[in-house]
Amino acid sequence: MRRPGRGARTTRVTTWVALAVVAVLGTEIGLATTKSPTVRAPSPEQLLRESLTVAGAADAFHYRAVWRANGVSQIVVGDARPASGSESIVVGGDRFTAVFTGQMAYFEGNAAALRDQLGLPVATASANDDKWISLQPSDGPYGSVEEGVTTSAALAQVVIAPLATSHPRRTHGVVVSRITGRIPHGRVVTGSARLDLVSRSKLPTTYVAHGSNGGKPWSSTIAFSHWGASVGIKGPTAGALPFSSLVPVA
Repeated sequence: MRRPGRGARTTRVTTWVALAVVAVLGTEIGLATTKSPTVRAPSPEQLLRESLTVAGAADAFHYRAVWRANGVSQIVVGDARPASGSESIVVGGDRFTAVFTGQMAYFEGNAAALRDQLGLPVATASANDDKWISLQPSDGPYGSVEEGVTTSAALAQVVIAPLATSHPRRTHGVVVSRITGRIPHGRVVTGSARLDLVSRSKLPTTYVAHGSNGGKPWSSTIAFSHWGASVGIKGPTAGALPFSSLVPVA
């Protein structure tokens, strides 16, 4: 999953905290619970570890992420598996899809994305607008496609230093728990975050964060769904252009 970068060609690999708020729909109805005095509720840290561990072990899941920072918005819709995945991304004037099947990496985007994300010359990018491009491990952008769409990359965007948990609540017929905390930060980036998860399975449902970076506001929201669903990660069946054929020979 990518976040807006500070310059061309870095959008797909930067990791600085940035962007997006999506409204959480629906009314939460409090659910009364009875706890055995001999059973201790897990600490916020333990609950977060359990949630990310269960999520990391899932065969597949779907997500939609929205980030905003410095006047830039980025929308990501993806499907992740441990060793494969796909994302469709709109950020600024860039629009593209990245796919890693486990064997091959593919990229399809408009001319702006081919310039900014793959580093292709302007003329080459314009000539190959919206064409599928295949990437081999020896190609420079291959690593960001391979690593950026898998389970670990998607879950790495859930950044929170947990401080507290809430009592379970019922939302849209599902009982959820909430972890609240801070964004781990240095001198410039500050913020707070929350992670909602299904109480029974511990699987994440929604992550929301916001704060400031050097005094400039940023926000981020990720909605997770379709845990364990059968997700087929497929690239183009034929006709993808090798990336190496589009790069000028030195």
